[in-house]
Amino acid sequence: MLATEYDSIPSHCTIHVCGELIFDSVVSKNIELIKKIDRFEQFTVKVVKSGKTMDLVNKHHKQELVVQRITLNGIDLKVREFGRFKLKNNPYVAEETLQTDHLSLNGEWHLELPKRSVMGRINLNKIREELRDDIGDCDIACFGCSQTWGSFLDNTETWPSHLEKITGKSVKNFGIRGSNINEIIALADHYVKNHKSENILLYLPHSFRRQLIVDGELLNTDTQGIQNRELVMNGEEHSISVLSGDLRDWLEDVMSRHTNIYFGTYQTTENELYRKTPLKKYMFPFLEGDNYPKASDNLHHGTEFNRDFAKMLVDFLDLG
Repeated sequence: MLATEYDSIPSHCTIHVCGELIFDSVVSKNIELIKKIDRFEQFTVKVVKSGKTMDLVNKHHKQELVVQRITLNGIDLKVREFGRFKLKNNPYVAEETLQTDHLSLNGEWHLELPKRSVMGRINLNKIREELRDDIGDCDIACFGCSQTWGSFLDNTETWPSHLEKITGKSVKNFGIRGSNINEIIALADHYVKNHKSENILLYLPHSFRRQLIVDGELLNTDTQGIQNRELVMNGEEHSISVLSGDLRDWLEDVMSRHTNIYFGTYQTTENELYRKTPLKKYMFPFLEGDNYPKASDNLHHGTEFNRDFAKMLVDFLDLG
């Protein structure tokens, strides 16, 4: 959404999204543009404003554009906090860059989101040694991190085990302790391409837990890791909005193979963000864990939570 206010002459504006020109015109009234974009390496928006002449300056005539809202995959981006306006082609003022969403002079406004992707890499031999169950066909395949593996719990106390008891179906636990969104999805992708399951469930950790290539080496980062400073500064909104596109494409591809696949997260704020995106149709319900007793480390979910979580999944999958 781009708003305009002027006394005599409106500004001219071009808008580029991920390098593609989507608007080039005089802005005489407020405009709202809807653009479907293909996969991108980095989400960027550039707004070039021109038309503020010395004559308008001398007359003290207003000519302003306001970047009111940019929404990506259903999530409003932080345009005021992260938009940067570089003053250019203004003979009456020096060039400088401002943090603002109000474009009163001539120049280029930029918004760039951190680069994110969903697909990671796996060391299959190493992962096989750490899994609770052998990788193979089953009725319900469960993927996730320590909350799925069941840290500080017996195997019978994990939510996949509770799910198997309730349904009587073959349920396998492919949780990886200390894992991240990229590794989990990479393992699930390998599974889909090599094995069969009626239902696949992914219980995802915080989106900042990810894989990076640092000095040629694969690095699994923690949520607050130093490599995630940019993500932390931008906030969860920007990560989820970027990830949602690739994740939707991957989920749709899995569904096209006639396999039901659903996901969720135990992060309250990220659950709310995911549900604003088109991914909502792939999400199983959220269960808040704060009111349940924890495992012995006082961090991971305990067996009572896992039992109720499994019951919730049974209802969702209509397996009762």
